[in-house]
Amino acid sequence: RALLYAPTHRDHEARPRPRLDLPRLAEDLGEDTVLLVRGHYFHPDAFHPDASRAEPAWAGRHPRVLDVTGWDPVEDLALAADALVTDYSSIMFDYANLDRPIVLLADDWETYRAVRGVYFDVTAEPPGPVARSQAELTEVLTDGSWRDEAAGKLRHDFRLRFCAFDDGRAAERVVRRVFLGEGEESLPPVLPLERRTPAPTPEEAGR
Repeated sequence: RALLYAPTHRDHEARPRPRLDLPRLAEDLGEDTVLLVRGHYFHPDAFHPDASRAEPAWAGRHPRVLDVTGWDPVEDLALAADALVTDYSSIMFDYANLDRPIVLLADDWETYRAVRGVYFDVTAEPPGPVARSQAELTEVLTDGSWRDEAAGKLRHDFRLRFCAFDDGRAAERVVRRVFLGEGEESLPPVLPLERRTPAPTPEEAGR
């Protein structure tokens, strides 16, 4: 499996610091797991392997930890990943449209919420399991709870709230209604979630 790890920027940090020991995580998850590490665009070299750095947690020092920060577009990475691991990044809303597992690492939620400000408590209404430490994240990703029935229910509820209009024609409806002044009755109807067919997972595509 390929896990896309995409942490967000933190206003209270002058430069990003490692939140995970990535080589250790790769070892703990086993040989069938590859970590695709996507740094925030504010810090394009955050995960670049550099022998002069002292942080052993950055990517590039393990064959199954790949720095994909420079890969564009990010949608390609989402399609290539079996699951997303993020914290408070908005990528979770886009990835949820694929209806694939999402795991949140919320180790500094209280600080982030106080400094940055948030629209809602994502730890109370998450798109999947919430881990508060690397140990908890490892457990979620090894005991099956990252994609069990409970995780699916959380993702379903999250998609109902945040992906209801993302059927591929959302921008068209906005342009036609707001900028062209067309009436709502002339706009293409929203395709319900249950009638959408997300892109196949890497496993499905390989069959």
